[in-house]
Amino acid sequence: MLAALTAVVLTVAGTAEASGRHLTAADRQAISATIDTFVNHAVKRQDVAASYDIVAPELKAGMTRKEWAKGDIPAYPYPARGTSHGWTILYVTRDEVAVNLILRPKPGVKMRGILFNLYLRPVHGKWLVDSLMPAATINTELFGGAARVTSVRDFSPGAQSGGPHGKPLVSSVVAYVPFAVLALILLALGGALTWGALRYRPRGGSLPPFPGTRRTR
Repeated sequence: MLAALTAVVLTVAGTAEASGRHLTAADRQAISATIDTFVNHAVKRQDVAASYDIVAPELKAGMTRKEWAKGDIPAYPYPARGTSHGWTILYVTRDEVAVNLILRPKPGVKMRGILFNLYLRPVHGKWLVDSLMPAATINTELFGGAARVTSVRDFSPGAQSGGPHGKPLVSSVVAYVPFAVLALILLALGGALTWGALRYRPRGGSLPPFPGTRRTR
């Protein structure tokens, strides 16, 4: 499953890169260095200050180096294994490069792997991390050892992946629940109005005379 996911990512990556700017070997090497520094220090929360210079101002949000070094930073924390982290291109534009980054936990850590979307942009000859967002989780321990990928799509009604054996995590029946509730409310309201109409009886006695007429005695 993981191999299939990687193959799809590589295919999309090739198409995406062809439609944008061309990354040179030097660009790729610089991007790899930036990603490794960011993951090994900012994401792992180890010597966080070492990642300050490869983060874009938007992600720093005005934090000083001293404040950044305290570790309370806007970067997703994760105990990733290894020090070199492979990546594949999601898309490339003139001002931005988006990559897919799969991180797995350190040995002994009971956590799922995570597929991240990481965004970088060139600033004065350097590649800086602009944003890091988790896109899906990867579970290699459940479902008989086969890798399973779970994303936001798996929690939509009728999703075709995510649960064991490819079953959706949320049944398509859930999509009909709001309509069923609304129908029950309307049915109850209609029944109440009908019951009230059947119970209504006009009071006895003659009706008042029309204007300009007199009652006969």
